[in-house]
Amino acid sequence: MSNSNTVLGGYAGNGTTRNLFPTQAVATATETALVISTDAGTATALVTVPTGGQKLGSSSPFDTNANASIIGRSGREYGLANGETNDQFSSSSWDGRQFRIRLSGIASLGATQTAIFYLYNGAATVVGTSGNRIALTGAAYPSGGTSLLPSNFMIEFTGLWDPTSQILSGYYTSNIANGTTSQFTTTTVITNVQTSVAAAGLTFCAGIKLANTTASTVTVREFVVEKL
Repeated sequence: MSNSNTVLGGYAGNGTTRNLFPTQAVATATETALVISTDAGTATALVTVPTGGQKLGSSSPFDTNANASIIGRSGREYGLANGETNDQFSSSSWDGRQFRIRLSGIASLGATQTAIFYLYNGAATVVGTSGNRIALTGAAYPSGGTSLLPSNFMIEFTGLWDPTSQILSGYYTSNIANGTTSQFTTTTVITNVQTSVAAAGLTFCAGIKLANTTASTVTVREFVVEKL
């Protein structure tokens, strides 16, 4: 797991309360967004590179000042305590400076099921849009997974952006494994270079695409943005 010295924001931990990842049931061949728990149920999990005066380790889900119902920081909230050198960010903070988006978790696939995990640049509505895909776990894999033999998966995208060109480029690695078989995607330059990406557009979400309607579950363990 990442640590508070490198993580700028994101989520880790599982459960049904706010800002935790639920065990998500999926039983459709339509690509499905990965979600985070909220007070009202669930919402698409979004990770945003901090800009515009946001503090290190804090955005609206993490900053105790931004949510009056949170009276103290918990172990699942990344970042330094308030008043302890919380760095400020602006739209130029990532002017040619690298950052990394990290996604990992476990999928218990149905007996005849295969799956691909995708990472996207953009808000919740871009899930399933091929032009916004910036990373994936490779060809549909693995076949024959069961709840007793779960598949673990990870994606790491390293991005580079600047406010003048507003171009987001980068590369990724990924892996998905079932039993003793592992499918690793080596360092791959993204083909969908993103253009006209304003600072506020440095937001990322993820989805899962199943081959059929055989019921499966996904439990995300970590979805974070790191400075490099």
